[in-house]
Order: sequence, then C-alpha cells, then structure tokens
Amino acid sequence: MAESKNPAGLDGATSVSALGLRWAALRGMLASPLIEADEQRPLRDELLRELQVIEQDFATLPARSPIEISAKIDVVKQVLRQLPLEGQAWLTDLLDSVQTDLRAAGLRATGRPERTGGPLSRTFQPRPEPAPAAPAPQDAAEPSAIAS
Repeated sequence: MAESKNPAGLDGATSVSALGLRWAALRGMLASPLIEADEQRPLRDELLRELQVIEQDFATLPARSPIEISAKIDVVKQVLRQLPLEGQAWLTDLLDSVQTDLRAAGLRATGRPERTGGPLSRTFQPRPEPAPAAPAPQDAAEPSAIAS
C-alpha cells in the first residue's frame, strides 16, 4: 500500500487535490480509536507509512490554484505540529500568514471570492409568467355597450 505511486487511483492524473483527499482520508482513519487497538497495529503501521509517502509526494506535484497551494501548506503545518520542535511554533504562524496572504492575493487577482469548498447550491429564478393576453377590443354593437 505505501509503495503506491498513484495513490489517487487515477491513471497518471494525480493532482494535489487527489492527494489531498487521500491524505485527509488516511488522517481520518488514523484518528479513529479503533486503529489504536493492539490487533490493528500492523494496519496502523501501514497507514502511517502510506501517509508519509503521500506527504512526500506533495513536493513533486505542481499546484494548479491558490487552493491547492494552501492545501500543500496545510500538509507542512500538520507535519510541523508532529515534529518535536521546541520554540518553533512561529513556523506554523508563518505558514498561517502565508495562507492568508495567498487567499487575499487570489481574491485580488480574480476579483471574485475564492470557493471555500462548501456545498454547492444553485439559485433558480422562476421563469416570468407570460403576460396575460390583452382583452379583445369590444365592438360598439355589443349589447352591454348599448345598454349604457
């Protein structure tokens, strides 16, 4: 499992987004209390090896958008949190600042807000109803016109 050079299962089309999804899934599995059981130790070790391979693979893939650059920064921040670096919390703060700058630059460059990955919703506007047909002009010879 850890030797996979195509962790996203895509034929030569691995992207930062695909790796990011795989990375998040592995981290979720490793966070499960079930994986901490002694009988799951071989599986946990294999998942940890695969996670390390994926983290290293991020360095080889080009990011295609500010969101993917931000995802790469998230991976670095997570790895930094796990390292026993005393007095190096400023590195994570620096990366947080870079991400904020990146998002702001993305907003300025596109002139529109960046997608946040939230649920998609489409606003449908009701079709305008056709205007009612204009009433036909009344003929002066109609009985209602004569009664007046």
